[in-house]
Amino acid sequence: MHRLLVIVRPPHNIKGLHFKHHLIASGPSLAPAQRAIVEQASASFARRFISGGTLKKLQKQPHHHGTGVARDLPGKHIPAMGENTQAQVEAPFPLTEVDKWVLSQTDEEFKYHDWDELCVILQNNDLHLLKRKPSDLRRYIKWTTETKAEYGNITNFLIANRLPKAWGKPPFTPASDIPFADPSDYRILMNDWPYGFAPGISHIVVWTRTSIATDDTVGDMTPESRRIVTDFIKRFFVDRLGPGGESKVIWFKNWVALQSVRTVDHVHVLVRDVEPAVLEEWSRELECHKA
Repeated sequence: MHRLLVIVRPPHNIKGLHFKHHLIASGPSLAPAQRAIVEQASASFARRFISGGTLKKLQKQPHHHGTGVARDLPGKHIPAMGENTQAQVEAPFPLTEVDKWVLSQTDEEFKYHDWDELCVILQNNDLHLLKRKPSDLRRYIKWTTETKAEYGNITNFLIANRLPKAWGKPPFTPASDIPFADPSDYRILMNDWPYGFAPGISHIVVWTRTSIATDDTVGDMTPESRRIVTDFIKRFFVDRLGPGGESKVIWFKNWVALQSVRTVDHVHVLVRDVEPAVLEEWSRELECHKA
């Protein structure tokens, strides 16, 4: 099973001009209408990011171009279902530099991600810059710690409580070898722990039991798998929203260092100004998902 997610990260010690240069290159997960606003948003985002002192507090992270690393990096051990590595036992929730910076703030000081900023983040694949509101992050840390203590890992929790009962336990047997070709092979859910988004922005996660092909270098999606995901996003989300829908949907797939669940593929989809009824329609359980 696999999941998709969409976001971005600016380089360390970034300068306004340098940042803008990185934004000019069009990313595969942004529609043409969205790419047009990226350059406009970059300058103001860079000023805001630098003036907020974020860069001084962040340590340099490895930068992967494209929509995101889909699987693990070469040589990185992926724990089996139910396996607790030593790192997991000692650090149920390892804090990143961004997390530490967020926890130093109050909710009143926190700046929510707006749509233009999210387009910039995703275009640059700077996913590590996605932040939760301080109080939400504290609750998420508590929930993660308690859930790992009870279930062993987050994947086991998802299998027991969120993903289709018809899937059973890994290894899964998808109906189709092509991701998103058969509705029984994917499940759309609202993110239980969304990032700190401005009002009107919703965070969806698409889980799939069909593997999403990746390359043999950094684990990024292959051109063919990227095309498959892009076509699915357009078919399922963009077209449902009618004219102008492409300006309301962006997506990303997390690179491995940011994945809380690495044994189930998934894609993150962000939408703006979508009615609750449509969100409910997208995320409803189908008969083929039931055991």
